[in-house]
Amino acid sequence: MSNSTSPTEDYSQCHVGIIKNFQSLKELGELEISDPVSPLQQAQAEKLVKFFKDVVLTHHKEEEQELFTVVIDCARPGEELKRAKELVARLTSEHRSLEKEWKAIEGDIKKLAKGKPVALDKVATVLMAEHYLQHAEFEETEFLPLSAEILKDTGMAELGLTLHSRHDNIRIPGYI
Repeated sequence: MSNSTSPTEDYSQCHVGIIKNFQSLKELGELEISDPVSPLQQAQAEKLVKFFKDVVLTHHKEEEQELFTVVIDCARPGEELKRAKELVARLTSEHRSLEKEWKAIEGDIKKLAKGKPVALDKVATVLMAEHYLQHAEFEETEFLPLSAEILKDTGMAELGLTLHSRHDNIRIPGYI
């Protein structure tokens, strides 16, 4: 990033940790689960369960309670406010849908995390990961740049970037 670019103008790396974890979930969904469960598969599942509980759900809550609210409150009446409300409604709906998708596979991921072999629903697991990756990309390309524009003169322009990098230190090593 050049010196002339503000951190709020480049959201291309906001979801790095989240993306890596959902790529890991996708990889897990594409694997044959061994019996006995391999230590690597078990560790990967353990980390994914913790990641979703500790990071994803918290991230959704923080976005909805902090960023989305501030963006709507600061948007100019008219098209800007209309667009902000549309995007917030879509992203909030996606959060609930993604959480529901996770719930559908969570039991098997938790069993796998305990070393129990499972017949993991590969289609549901891969789709959930792909849906989250699409959600993150949409947020980075559509909502976060709009939020930066709306918040640029409020002293809160870095709120979006802060919320999206706050949990970035939780990583899941790739499974090989």
